[in-house]
Amino acid sequence: MKRLIVGTSLTAALLLAGCGETTTDTSEEKTTEVKGEETQETAAKEPEKKEEATDPNTEKSDFGMEKIQYKKDDLGITTKLGPMNFKINTVKTSRLMIDEASRGMFEDKEEVTLIVLGVDVENTSDDTVSFYPDQATLTTNTGEQIESELMFVDQVGGDFIGKVKKSGEVVFLAESEPKEITQIKYIVEGPSDANFEPLAEQYTVEIPTK
Repeated sequence: MKRLIVGTSLTAALLLAGCGETTTDTSEEKTTEVKGEETQETAAKEPEKKEEATDPNTEKSDFGMEKIQYKKDDLGITTKLGPMNFKINTVKTSRLMIDEASRGMFEDKEEVTLIVLGVDVENTSDDTVSFYPDQATLTTNTGEQIESELMFVDQVGGDFIGKVKKSGEVVFLAESEPKEITQIKYIVEGPSDANFEPLAEQYTVEIPTK
């Protein structure tokens, strides 16, 4: 009887040991599978991060994507033309990649160079003064002479009835690549009174763009 009991106990112990080993193997397999899934998920996410990276010099505009070549926000060019205080605050040159829907506004061109000036204008008198910095001429070191694009400029010109202020951007379209434009000359006719008499001479200022 004693031998039978011992044999039975030994058999039970071996069975239990076998069950324990099986449980451990299954756990290891599950762990390996989970790690494998995590690795695949991480690998799948990596390309998404690369796609999110963007060029800090590229901006979305109303007409496409704009690649900025040069930008200065603190020009601080000021002058007084008769009763008008005139300040040029900013300058920017860029290349605009025009989206298909907007190309009709740019003579069906796919790309164009933008030159943009930000200005402040103030009439310091009580009289009505006519002044048009938004209807100006620009020349470049690349030999271009271009007129401002009235379709895209802000309303910073016209009749200033008494002590009023206007601020906005004046836009020019150039053929040269932005990197080739290192100097511009901004030419504005002087203001005039209600009788079309000039109150100041033509204003010309050179602005570096590099």
